Amino acid sequence: MMMNPVLRRETKTTLRNWKMFAVLTVYVAIVTIGAFLFIYGNMFNSYNYSFDPQDMIWMYVVLCAIQMGLMLLAAPAMTGGSISGERERQTLDLLLMTKMSSLSIVVGKLMSSMATLSLIMVATLPIFAIAFYFGGVSIGSLLIMILYIMVTACMACSLSIFFSCIFKKTVVSMVVVYLLIGGVFCLGTLLATFLQQGLYYTMYQQQATLTFPLIVLSSNPGVGFFSLVDNQIGTNVISSVLYRYSSQKVFVNAIIKNYWVVNFVFNIIISVVFVLLAAYFINPVKNKK
Repeated sequence: MMMNPVLRRETKTTLRNWKMFAVLTVYVAIVTIGAFLFIYGNMFNSYNYSFDPQDMIWMYVVLCAIQMGLMLLAAPAMTGGSISGERERQTLDLLLMTKMSSLSIVVGKLMSSMATLSLIMVATLPIFAIAFYFGGVSIGSLLIMILYIMVTACMACSLSIFFSCIFKKTVVSMVVVYLLIGGVFCLGTLLATFLQQGLYYTMYQQQATLTFPLIVLSSNPGVGFFSLVDNQIGTNVISSVLYRYSSQKVFVNAIIKNYWVVNFVFNIIISVVFVLLAAYFINPVKNKK
């Protein structure tokens, strides 16, 4: 099976650059500092300067939350200049003149970014081994969490590649992606949910349905993340928020308990859609013809 030429070229140039190893070092250092601060805080909050091993499961949650946040920050930064950078270096026309299709170019850029993010994720696994030493979390749970975080990062990378095709400047595409993820996906969905909660308690007093949170909250990676955490450690953060939507139907309750699956599927669909759109807009001359 022949390797994607764009992926092969991007992999070689990335691994030969010292900036990649600097980013990897800073990333691992941030996760390590987070683990150190958690252990340090638990030890000095007790009277005998020790910690309860049962609290180490929360260290797993903290590390996963740090990973989730860093991935959402790193993904647009790595892929924001994938196409606009080629345009700024005046190499996009040469790339489009090759025998590769527009879809192959976009997929190669996406796979290159995901390979880099996967390398960074693997580099932090020894830190997660501290939580496994005390038990409470299985290897399967960690693998599912890594898969969910990588799919979310893939969604962010797809958005970045699409806006990199739309805008000519790398900075503009990165800013738009950050605003979209932080504003529409997170802040917008939470505000919409609070609005419906207020209308329910002040005006209509009608029985809530799952349609609204299923459509609106499915785009929020934070809701999906905490839903997955609830499933893995036995908490009920998301279930307590969506308790009004529970009913006698088993299907509805199953969605509430496994809301991260809805967000997981949503991220896959968004990734596919924006990759296809990026492949369509990458070559405006061909599209006009």
